[in-house]
Formats: sequence, structure tokens, C-alpha cells
Amino acid sequence: MNGCRPVSAGATIVATAGFYYAFRPIPGNWFAAIAAIALLLWASARQSSPGAAAGIGLGCGFSFYFIELFWITNSISGFTSLPRPLVILIMALLALYLALYLAFFCALWQYLSRNRTAQFKTFGQILLAAAAWILLEELRGRFLGGFPWHPLGLTQIDNHLLSQLLPWGGVRLLSGLVVVCGGLLYLAFRELARRPRRQALLPLLLLVALLLLPGLIPKQPPAFGKPGTPVKVCIIQPNIPQAEKWQPGNRKKIVARMFAMTREGLRTRPQLVVWPEASLPLLLETKPALIEQLRKLVDDNGCALMLGGPRYLDQPGNRPDYPSCKKLYNAVFFFSPGRPPAVYNKIKLVPYGEYTPLADFFPFIGKLVPGLNYSAGRKKTIFSWKGLKIAPSVCFEGVFPAFTADFFAAGANLLVNLTNDAWFGDSPGPRQHLRNLRLRALENRCWIVRSANTGISAVIDPGGRIVASIPLNQQGILETEIHPSPGPTFYARHPRLPLWTALALLLGGGIRRLAARRT
Repeated sequence: MNGCRPVSAGATIVATAGFYYAFRPIPGNWFAAIAAIALLLWASARQSSPGAAAGIGLGCGFSFYFIELFWITNSISGFTSLPRPLVILIMALLALYLALYLAFFCALWQYLSRNRTAQFKTFGQILLAAAAWILLEELRGRFLGGFPWHPLGLTQIDNHLLSQLLPWGGVRLLSGLVVVCGGLLYLAFRELARRPRRQALLPLLLLVALLLLPGLIPKQPPAFGKPGTPVKVCIIQPNIPQAEKWQPGNRKKIVARMFAMTREGLRTRPQLVVWPEASLPLLLETKPALIEQLRKLVDDNGCALMLGGPRYLDQPGNRPDYPSCKKLYNAVFFFSPGRPPAVYNKIKLVPYGEYTPLADFFPFIGKLVPGLNYSAGRKKTIFSWKGLKIAPSVCFEGVFPAFTADFFAAGANLLVNLTNDAWFGDSPGPRQHLRNLRLRALENRCWIVRSANTGISAVIDPGGRIVASIPLNQQGILETEIHPSPGPTFYARHPRLPLWTALALLLGGGIRRLAARRT
């Protein structure tokens, strides 16, 4: 076993490179994720203990996440005064935390696969491994507020066969399926190294079947009817640098730019105008004249307007610049003709960006957070306007699959995502954010309208394709036409079914092992 360690280390390095390549927006690279999983399973199975296998996962996960998410250091360095070595240390701790999930997966696989050589037993182990991956991925999306960035199923978003499963089981199902495919590939190569080699035929046939059979599934689930009436949409991308946005002296200039760009976009008479997250760097509810100006804008043009901005509940506070803010929210305001503005308070806050988990236990952590400490909203509000039932989504709320699906199960037919990715600078961050968001279009078979302060603003069709966009770090107006989705997909109605199925598989496997030990 000791002699295989260099070989396992090499396989781990290749697996890490495979994961990195699989998450690139490169056509035809979807199989790299399956191959990377197969290598990871192979390297883990060769270890002498679950602890040694955990080291394989830890090394692979740390290397991948440290490189893939290194752009986060731009946000920390650009908006804090922390020294660069400390910024790198924070990034390393984040990568280490995310790698723990992969370490646990590899340890579990080593435990499942040791002393088990029968092929049919290995099929069962592969299903248990896929179930474990689904649960670990869900846990990562929930623990400490959740960081569901880059689920494994994202690697299949441009695989036109496997991605057809998204309206039926969402990205969790797709992630589990990638693990199953990787497990079958691992099993095939394991059998090829033995005699008789014909034992490799069955897993290879199953692998091919899993990759091809989704093509037989209808592209639109049976619950779908005809698309809704077309709606003209105007997206505003003001391109205001983050360093300038919150300077009090720039407020009037920013408000004037937003109104000027909107009036230009209104020449085509859109029915919905969308501004980005925090498009107004002020407390709108304390500015009655501005509210009246916005109401007049929508009344005179017969359109609706969505915009992002901070809001507060009028309760005693402890900040000198917001003396009456006890609870500060990252909100979306919805103006429509003849109605008072409706409001949605962001529910899924960015950990260590908008609030600080564990700050009550470790107060020093709060000093690392660049910005305000927001409170989380509680109500999933749907905005209604002329046949539109809009699910509001702020920033990275759009990367939570079940959270978004709940809006569509409640009757939403359009997802509008407001974001401010200026924090990320000119880095892979905004591009990764948009790529993760595309999954929601496929899961819910819906159009997505996205307005970003500095980009990338975009329109995504129900097939997950970006049909129009404004490049990063450019000011622009995007005018397009969308169709409200006619009904919820199977996944939108049952978004947690893959999770419960995975849990049942693991519990069943655990009970079976206990029964086998007693006998």
C-alpha cells in the first residue's frame, strides 16, 4: 500500500486539474468532472484508512478552491485595510473549510470500498457515495448561512443531455449523477486491471446508458403549457465603481444618472425596467420627494420599476450614520402605476460580506467584514404586474436552488436578479456568478432578467442560454423581450426530493450494515 502513495498523489493532482478544467466555460469539457471523480475514488480506495483517504480529498479540495476562488481576495484587499499576508491566510482558511466536505467524502468512500470486491456490491457503494455527495453539497449550502457556489452539477450545464434532468431533479440530482458516472468509470477501469476483463463491460454499458438516456426525457415537463404573453424589459447597468458609490457627495450624481439612463430606455416603451442591487446609495424611505419622483416616472410611462437599495425599520439603533436603524435590510423596491411601492427584504445574506456568522462567539471576526451588518428578511414576496409574477433575487440568492424554486412553486413566472458584483473587480467572480445563476433558468424553465451595477447584466432563456448581455465594466442599457413561464416544473414543486432520497439511501445502507454485523 505504501508503494502506491506516489501514484495516488499523482492521481489527486490530475483530479484537481480535472475539476478546474470542468468548471471552465469551455464547450465539451463536461466529461472532465466525471473523470476527476473516477480518479478521486481510485486514489481514495487505494489508501489504508479513511484518514489517509481524507488527506487525498483535503489536498484536492484545498488546491481547487484556493485557485478557483482566489478572486475573493480582490474583495477583501480592495475594501479593507488588512495586510496582504492576512488576506491570503483568510483565503486559505476558506479553501480549507470547503475542502473538508471533499475530505469527508473520500474518507467515506474508502470505508465503503475496503474489502468489497464484488461488482454488484460496488454498484451499491457508488449509489451511497452519490447520496453522500448530495447531502454534503446541501450542507455546504446551509452551514453558517451557506456557500453553495460551484455545485458539481454545474459542470454539466452545457451538456445538452444531462442538463435535461434539471427541471426534474435540480442541480443536486445532477451532482449525484456525476458521482454515479464517475463511480462507474472507476469500476470499469478497476475491472480492466483484473482478469477476466469482460467484467468491465457492464459498468461501461451502464455509464453510456446514463449519459444517453436523459435525451429521451421531454424537454418541457408535462406541467408546462404555452408560454405567456411577451413582455418588454429594459435593464439598466450604470457601471458605478464601488469606491465611488457610497460617497455622500456622489449621491445626486448617481440618482441623476439612473433617471437619465431610464428615460433613454423608456423610448422603446418597456413594461418593466430593472435597476441593479443598491442602485440608490441612500435610505429611500427617508426621501419622500424621491419616492414621489419614482412614482411619477412609472405612472407617466405605464411601466413597472424594480430597484435595489438599503432600508431600515424605524427602531433605535447604534450607528451614527444610521441612528434610527436597528435592523438594516438589503431590499428590492417595486414601483408600479397606481400602487404604493412593494418591498422585498433579502433573505439569503452573504456570510462575512453582509453579516458575520459566529460574531457573538468571536467578536474579532466582525472587524474583517467590509460593510454594514444587514438583517435577513423573512418573507418570500412575489411582485405582480400585468400577468408577471416576479420572484425577486438579490445577489447570490440566485445560487440557492431550492430557495429559488419555492418562489415558482408559489406562482412566480419570472426571476429577476439584482446584483452588485463591483466588489469582485475585473476577476472571474462576476462570470462565475452568472454561470451559477444559469442553473435556475433550467431548473424552473423560466426566463431570468439580471441587472448588475458594473456587470454582467444579462437575459437568460429557459434553456439556460444567455441571449443578451452587457459586458463587464461598461455602462449600458439592455432592451429585450421575455415570456413568463406558464407553470412550475416538477423540480419547483418538489425541490427537496433529491435530498430526501439521498438521506433515505444512506439511512438504508447504514441499517443494512448494522444488521449484517449483528448476524
